[in-house]
Amino acid sequence: MKKLLTLALALGCVALFSANAQATIGWAGNAFPNNGHVTTPTGDQFVVAQVWKDLVTDGPGQGADIAARLSYQTDLMASAAEIAMSYNTDIGANDEYIGFIPQAALIGASYVDVTVFFDDLTDGTTFEITGDQAGNTPPLRYMISDVLPNDVDVTFTLCMSGMDTSLGAPCVIGSAPEIGAWGTGVTMTNIGGELWEVTVTFPQGSAPAFEYKYKRNGCVDWESVGNRAVILPTDGTTAITLAPDSWDNLPIACGLGDVLQEDKVVCFQVCMAGVANTGGVCVIGSVPELTTWTAGVPMTPLGGDLWQACVTFPAGSPMPINLEYKYKKDDCSTWESVGNRLLTIDNNSPAEQTISDSWDDGPGVCQPVAVEPESFGSVKAHFGS
Repeated sequence: MKKLLTLALALGCVALFSANAQATIGWAGNAFPNNGHVTTPTGDQFVVAQVWKDLVTDGPGQGADIAARLSYQTDLMASAAEIAMSYNTDIGANDEYIGFIPQAALIGASYVDVTVFFDDLTDGTTFEITGDQAGNTPPLRYMISDVLPNDVDVTFTLCMSGMDTSLGAPCVIGSAPEIGAWGTGVTMTNIGGELWEVTVTFPQGSAPAFEYKYKRNGCVDWESVGNRAVILPTDGTTAITLAPDSWDNLPIACGLGDVLQEDKVVCFQVCMAGVANTGGVCVIGSVPELTTWTAGVPMTPLGGDLWQACVTFPAGSPMPINLEYKYKKDDCSTWESVGNRLLTIDNNSPAEQTISDSWDDGPGVCQPVAVEPESFGSVKAHFGS
């Protein structure tokens, strides 16, 4: 009886191990390029996708008994074609596979639809990818663009819109080799004031589609906005000047956009009633007038737990000014825990206004302070600029 029990337990363990080893693919996706990618028929187009199978893809190297197929169909093809993909690399617990759509299939077509299938060779099941790295579901459509038939000179213009350039000139950088392939950007030349410019030649045979952005301080610090996209004309045009850009997409200055017609004074007030505070209070925000999230502007106690700082946004500033702000206490060392507050300043804003808040948007109540009509000079004398 004991021998039979031992044999049964052993067979059970073997069955459990076999079930784990035979487990089906659990997930596949993260294909790249993403849906909407623009490709050119200058070579094969790569496609990568990832797959996960428990206890198979988790370890280093290629997981056993998994095969991948790249399916593609252009607008010139009557039906989809498939090619085998090969193991590319490990991405965490996933295995990544790569395949190539042949150049010959792309020539003359307008688009190609793509998906990837993973076959589990242990049980014969198939798993189609869930989507690309942006969450788009298959099929993924890549647009096919002609190459440039001739050299095209592209002029980039950048307004620094109040940003400091004392540490070095800005540069343009992007996905095309001519602007560094996201490596080394092309330095721009100052053409007056805060306006910078550079002309880059994109040679015949180049891809007309590319993305770009800017870096400043000697081509060191990146913009925080997303990439800008361009598709150059393929009709024989030899030169194109892109619309002027503004650093971080700030309201554009440099005489190219709307500006404040008069000084705008904003008095920020915060009620600290019931709030433990060991020192001064400051207001801090996303624009230079509020120290661009660095030191903060010290506030003056008005009595009754109310603090105030008045800030001037000078005439000539590009507008609208969409700023974010909040407060800090304990000698400007402790942040509020609430999200950033928003304020827009434009030519419709009053010449002087008071913004009243309470610390952490709490229930504290402070005696309001009347703001008597004063000249800008007297406001500045009381609170500073």
